[in-house]
Amino acid sequence: MKLRRPVGSRVFSAVFGAAMLALAIHLVGLAVTAGSIGGRIFSGFWALMALFVAGVSARTVMGRFEVDVDRTGWSVRANGFDGTLRWAEISAVVVQNRVVGRRLLPALYVVPVPGVSLDVPEEMRATVDDRPAVLLFDLEDVKYEAGALVRELSDLAGDHLDVRIYHLSLVLLSDAARVRLSEVSAESRPENYLLRAFPSGVDNARAQRWLNRRRSGLLAGWCLLVVLPALVLTVLATRTHELLGVAALLAGLTAAVVAYDQVVTTFSRCLDLVVADIPISSMQLTKGTAVVLPPGSKRGYGKAWLLGAPHVVLLLGDPRTGRLRSYDDLRALSAVLHESPEDADRAAGRQIDELVVQTQTGDPPAEDAAGAAGLWIAVTKAGRAVLWFVVGASVMLTGGSLVENSPFVGPALIIIGGVMLLGWVVYALYRVYAVLAAVWRLYAAGRTGGRRVSATPPTDLP
Repeated sequence: MKLRRPVGSRVFSAVFGAAMLALAIHLVGLAVTAGSIGGRIFSGFWALMALFVAGVSARTVMGRFEVDVDRTGWSVRANGFDGTLRWAEISAVVVQNRVVGRRLLPALYVVPVPGVSLDVPEEMRATVDDRPAVLLFDLEDVKYEAGALVRELSDLAGDHLDVRIYHLSLVLLSDAARVRLSEVSAESRPENYLLRAFPSGVDNARAQRWLNRRRSGLLAGWCLLVVLPALVLTVLATRTHELLGVAALLAGLTAAVVAYDQVVTTFSRCLDLVVADIPISSMQLTKGTAVVLPPGSKRGYGKAWLLGAPHVVLLLGDPRTGRLRSYDDLRALSAVLHESPEDADRAAGRQIDELVVQTQTGDPPAEDAAGAAGLWIAVTKAGRAVLWFVVGASVMLTGGSLVENSPFVGPALIIIGGVMLLGWVVYALYRVYAVLAAVWRLYAAGRTGGRRVSATPPTDLP
């Protein structure tokens, strides 16, 4: 088995690095021809920053990533490590989630047997169950479908393989075993119950579209009520005095960044929960922190009832319509909470029991229109690229209007606008790809005669 990084990621890094190098060269030219010491320092500083980013991109492009696995062991050439690991030196190969910021990323770890020392770079060192381990890669970073990787690795690793991610562990079961597992009732083994993405089918796409519309409204408000007033205030302050303009620029930039972070995070968690399949066992509901929150308790979750532990870990209802989860889902949650030794968890279980009687029965939402709804989501998200272009162009034009009379604020705004427009190019390409992918999924669904084809668009960027 040969594992390599996708070519697309290296191409993107190469293009971005080349753009940063060109920007650095341009800034060096500005520094040489600048008529003031402040202008030279400013241009030189940003030139160094652009060179640094270009260097990081070059390291990504030039860095080798070759991981080969066979019956004899592992051959690894990645992240500065070049060596081999025989199966006799490996105690376990572990696939589990690791926390990166607010995300959980499936990653592959190799745990050597006691006494075996591996001279690996610091960034690859990790621990698994308090034992030294090597973090080889995140599963999303290799050109291999995660399920296929686990399945083929199990043939080579045998008993060495330990898959600790529920949905990936299922691929190791036979077809008959998977069918049997899916038929196990929540009452018999509620802690292993898998809560599917909710709402399902076309309602899932409609919920995403509903949330994205509200995020788009917040982004428009951010542009009109934060960015535009900040630019006007910066222009007026700069024309009064350069130092006053610098203060206004820094204050406006800080306000824009803080407000944008609030806009992005308002609906992000809800969007993540709408598309996620969540095992009950992963939510840690028996530690005395479980709480059921009614609609309106948290911003960004619409009309949905929520389950927290104490932070929101599950949608009990549809954020768009308020419709509750299925009877089986709620009963499985209730069973786990009632088994907890903590009073707070059992109280949350009783609240869910009250919701069970309100659960709507009937057939699940139809899936035949999910593809079209997914395409509509991708198209509406692409509209954000227009907003980003307007913001970046406005900042750059504002800087251009000040550059002749302002040695610092004018060039600073031009550079900020240029960086935003560069980011806009990348974002626009990503959104075009998302639209094309949604069109392809809709086409594939038509060819399969209406059989289920995932309509979930690529993960949203902030």
